[in-house]
Amino acid sequence: MARPDGMPYASGFATPRPDVRRGGTRGDRWTGELVAAHHAVDGSASNPAAPADVLIPLAGHEDPAVRLAVSARPEPSEEERAAIDWTVGPEDRLDTLRWVGDAREDTDLLHRCAASAHTWPRRSAAVCPKPPEDCVELPAGDADFAVRLLLTEFHPTAPPELLLDLHLHGTHRAVASPTSRPQFPAAGLATRFGDASEPEARRPALRDPGATPALVERPSRDPAVRVREAASLDRRLPVARLLELPEDPEVGGAAACNPLLPVPEMRALLDRAGVPGL
Repeated sequence: MARPDGMPYASGFATPRPDVRRGGTRGDRWTGELVAAHHAVDGSASNPAAPADVLIPLAGHEDPAVRLAVSARPEPSEEERAAIDWTVGPEDRLDTLRWVGDAREDTDLLHRCAASAHTWPRRSAAVCPKPPEDCVELPAGDADFAVRLLLTEFHPTAPPELLLDLHLHGTHRAVASPTSRPQFPAAGLATRFGDASEPEARRPALRDPGATPALVERPSRDPAVRVREAASLDRRLPVARLLELPEDPEVGGAAACNPLLPVPEMRALLDRAGVPGL
């Protein structure tokens, strides 16, 4: 989804806002005034026309959202940003900074944003189309997971090993998306990760297009349920092994979904389940 200016929203990751609660005996009027005051201050911090004499005091404001908004403006130098007490958590959602999006053809600015110590400009640079080459290389090695994930979502040239790393080690709900990219390095995964110590690494081995039936059968006997389940759905699994899996109470349902399961066995499963008329 894109904003009116054509830039995408970083929908997977919006600025945290303080939890403004009802003010006890002061009631709704007090709460409404507090909310209005907060929006006025927060709006000033984000207003691109705000003068410096308004912004300087806000850099030390008690509200972390206000400090963050000031720190992510285009005017501060890297040293000035570092002097502001801002925080961006790994799961905080941040829309693309408008001043970065508006300058998406400015390669020098994109480079500065990609190399910034501030998370918000880096995330914003990661979603800008057609960045210079080093603006792809820098985010690919970024310590912030969201920067790396956004790079894979918005750039067809995202490095293959970055896609694999995010899929193997990411915790965000979108970590499965890198596997759908054409440059995802699926070839050879069975050899690379078939004997990996972690189930999260052994399961992607089944994405190897060159995996033989014998290599697919091995994970069907894996101690980890999710690995056996993935193997039981694989069409390369030998039929003899597939016929054994419906008896596995943990993955039998998945095995029953494998289209290579012989029809007589399908009928037998339905009979045992008490499904009539088949």
